[in-house]
Formats: sequence, C-alpha cells, structure tokens
Amino acid sequence: MADSKRRRIAGPVEASFTARHATEKVPVGVDYTQVLRTPNASPAASLMGVMLGLLTFMVLTPLVSQAMAALYWLATGRPGEFTDTYRSLVAYEVPFGLVVGHAGLAMLIPISIVLVLLIHRVRPGYLSSVSGHIRWRWFFLTLALGFAALWLVLLVQNLTMPGGPNWAITPQAGALWFILVMLVTTPIQAAAEEYFFRGYLMQSLGSLVASPWFGIVVSAAVFTLFHASTNLALVLDRFAFGVLAGWLVVRTGGLEAAIGAHIANNVSAFGLAALTSSMAEVKAITEVTWAAAAWDVGRFAFFALLIWLLARGYRPATVTLGLSRTPTLG
Repeated sequence: MADSKRRRIAGPVEASFTARHATEKVPVGVDYTQVLRTPNASPAASLMGVMLGLLTFMVLTPLVSQAMAALYWLATGRPGEFTDTYRSLVAYEVPFGLVVGHAGLAMLIPISIVLVLLIHRVRPGYLSSVSGHIRWRWFFLTLALGFAALWLVLLVQNLTMPGGPNWAITPQAGALWFILVMLVTTPIQAAAEEYFFRGYLMQSLGSLVASPWFGIVVSAAVFTLFHASTNLALVLDRFAFGVLAGWLVVRTGGLEAAIGAHIANNVSAFGLAALTSSMAEVKAITEVTWAAAAWDVGRFAFFALLIWLLARGYRPATVTLGLSRTPTLG
C-alpha cells in the first residue's frame, strides 16, 4: 500500500523512467554498504561512478552557486562589481549567502541519484536506507536525539569553561533573517552531503571491497579532503565525524541518523553564531584548538552511543529486505 502511494505521488512518467533504468536486483540480506553488489556489478562501473561523482561535484557546485549569486546581484541592481558581491555572499556576510552556498552543495543529491540509477541501475531509494526509502519516524527520532545530545554536551562544555560559563547573547545585525534562511537551507545542505559522502561513496566503495570499514574510512577521508584545512585538529575532527557517521549508517541500515547528526550540528553552529558573533566568523574558521576538537568528537561519540542504544530497542532494518541480523564490522 505504501509503495503504491509513493508511485502515485511520483507520477507515471517518473515511475516508468525509474523502472526502465533500475534493472539490477539488490542482493538479499546485505548491509548498507553492499547494496550495489548486484549480479552485474563491476569494479569499473563503481570506479567510474566515484570519479564522475567527484568531478561533477567540483564542476556543478560552483556553477550553481555562481548562478544564484548572479541572480542576487541582478535583483539588487548590480551593486559594484559582481566579484565583490559574490565574495560577500560566499563569506555569509548577507543572509542570501547561505542560499548561494547551500544551493551548490544541494546538487549532491541529484548527482547521487543519477549515479545510482544510470551507472549502477539500482533504484535510488536504496540510497536512503536498506528498506529502499527514508524511514521518516526513525529520522525524526534521531534528529531529536541529535539536538538533545549536542546541547547537553554544549551545556557541560560551557559550565566547565575556564573562567566560568558565558551566557552572553550579542546577536549579529540581521540575525533573524540569517536564522530564518539557515533553518530552510542548512538541513538540505547537511542531507546532501550525507547522501553523497555516506550514501553514494560508501555504497560504491562497498561494491569493491566486502568489509564495511573500507567504505567508512575512505568516504570519511574524502569528506575531510573536501572540507579543506591544514589544521591537524580540525582535520581529525572532521575525519572522526565521517567515521562515526559512516559507522552509524551501517549499524542502523540507513542515512537517517547521520543526516540527523549533521543537521543538528550545523543548525546549532550557525544559530549560536548568529546569536553570539556572526555566521561569517563560523564560515571563516580554518583552525580549531585541540580542546575544541576533543569536545566536538566527544559530542559525535556521545550521539553515536545514544543512537546505538536507541536502535537496540527500535530495531531499524540493518540489511536489505528488512532482515534483522546485525552487520559485521570486524
């Protein structure tokens, strides 16, 4: 009944296009990283998909961001040079800058869908979970837990700060508009990164090597490289997030928990910045202290532990066709 409703909503054209191209059968009883190990899967197709994905990402993302910036520049009466406007937008100095930056990253979702459908010939719904679709109730549970875990650790961090806690609120100019735009665009940006890095990359790499850890570690490394930084503490911080998010994807059978953690982290970071300094300052961060990195990793690990405990009771499907065995991460 649920599948028929989704087909009616999607429309006959979309449904027939997907059916025409999604000709490969997903193997039965495999974990999330093994979904693309279909009967006709080949290492060449997986490697080509990874390369196409990364190249398309590097080309399409800046083009979309520049197009959005150009529309803003024209709509505001062409103030000064376009390059100055674009620089201000991507630095998040004005609220529309979040649209510019996040619209480019949002392209990771259609990129991932096209690669899975046309390169691997698999129904794109398996990017969301081993059930073939996003499990909305599970997603909202993990999202709520993501915010709760993050804010609990932030509270402890603030209370134990040298010199005592700091509760000062000093909103940046236009904070309300920044926050409103952020609440609309940031969840899309966070989900898009998860669909590509923890979704497509982990599944494509998983079709090459049977161990889930190969996809987890390599996708985390690529994720870290694309968040370019030469600060070792920040590099390890982002790599740790990638590994923990990938581990959760395998342990829970889908992207929901990773997306929840990513949304909670980014919304909280930008929201706090708008209320205490500015979003531009957060966007400009290129290095962190080891103490700050340790707190970040601690938050991610605490969230992962809570999700693992929640999953033991909720029991989301962890392998294809809803089988309940726990995948091996050894």
